[in-house]
Amino acid sequence: MAPADPKALEAKYKPKQFKVLPLNQQLCSIRLSPDGKLLVAGTFEGGLRRWDFSTDQFTELTPLAGHNGWVQSIAFHTDGKRLFSCDSWGRLSAWPIAEKDAKPLWSIADAHDGWIHAIALSPDGTKLASAGRDKTVRISSTADGKKIAVFPHTEDVLSVAFHPDGKSLVSGDHKGIIRQWDLATGKATREFDAKTMYMLDRIQDVGGVRCFLFDKAGSILIAGGAIPTSGGFVTATSVILVYDWATGKVKHTIKSADDKQGYVLDMAFHPDGFLMAVSSGQPGTGRLFFQNLEDPQAFFSQPLANCHALALQPGGRLIVSATNANSAGNGRPGKGKEDYPGNFSPLHVFDFPAPKK
Repeated sequence: MAPADPKALEAKYKPKQFKVLPLNQQLCSIRLSPDGKLLVAGTFEGGLRRWDFSTDQFTELTPLAGHNGWVQSIAFHTDGKRLFSCDSWGRLSAWPIAEKDAKPLWSIADAHDGWIHAIALSPDGTKLASAGRDKTVRISSTADGKKIAVFPHTEDVLSVAFHPDGKSLVSGDHKGIIRQWDLATGKATREFDAKTMYMLDRIQDVGGVRCFLFDKAGSILIAGGAIPTSGGFVTATSVILVYDWATGKVKHTIKSADDKQGYVLDMAFHPDGFLMAVSSGQPGTGRLFFQNLEDPQAFFSQPLANCHALALQPGGRLIVSATNANSAGNGRPGKGKEDYPGNFSPLHVFDFPAPKK
C-alpha cells in the first residue's frame, strides 16, 4: 500500500462497530473458515466454540470438547472441511467442521511435551507445524497427525509460519530469535534478529516473538511482539518488525507511542494492502490498529482491553476478541458485596463503511 495521508486513510477505512457478542468465557484465539461463514474460538477452558457467521444472527452452534487446557491456536484447512487445534497440555487435534456433534478425526495427546503455543498450515495443506514450550517445532501430517519431523530450538517456541512457497518455515522463540528451516533437509538455514523483543528482568525472561505474517508474494516477513521495559507486572511497547525476505534485514520498525500497549498478538492483511493488528497490555490496555507499512504511525487506532485475536471475513467484516473492560483484577468493583466478576472475552464485530466521496 503506497503512502497516503493518514487522515484520508482513516476516513476511508475507519470501522464501525456493528455488534458485540458478550460471552461467559475468555478466549485464546479466533479464526474464520475460508468462506467466512463459520467462526471458531478456542477457550481458556479446553473448548472450541462455534458461530454461524453466514447471517447477522451469529447463531452459536454446538461447541467441541476434547482439549484439556487453553486452546491457544486454531487453523482451518484450505479445503474448508477441517479444523486443527492445540492446547497447553500438548494435545494436537483435527476436526470435521460441518458436523453438529463433531468428534476429532485424530488427536495426539502428547504431540509436544507440554504447552503448544501456535500452529500453522502449509500452503499445500499436507503439513501442520506446531510451536512448543518443549523448545521444538513439530511437523505433522494433516491426514493423520503422525510426526514427520522435529526441529530443535534452544528456547520456548512461541510462533511459527510457513513461507508461501511451501519450501521453508520460520519459528520465533522467547528470546527473540527467528529461525528459517528448510523443510526438505530439516536444517536451520539462517536466523533473523528480533532480540529487541526480549529482556531479562532479574530472573524473569520477558517478551518473545508472538506472531508472524507473510505477504502473498513471500517478499516480506512481519513479526509481532513487544519491547519489554519491565518484568513482573510487565510493561512493554508494542512492536512490529518488517523484514526483507531476500536479505533478512529489517526494513521497518513500527512501535506504539508508549509502553502500555503490550504485545502484538495477532495480525492480518486487509485486501487493500494495509496491516490490521491487535495488542494486549497491562493494566487492561490494548488496541485494534491499522497500519500502512510505509508509515511510522498507525492511521487508525482504537483502544480495546487485552485483545487476543482478530479475523477478517472475505466481505470485509472484522471480528476482534478482546477482554471485558474494567477487569484489572485487583478487587470487586464499587463498594458493594458483589461477587468478584470473572473475566470474559466479548467478540467485537465491525463493519467497514463505504468510503467517503
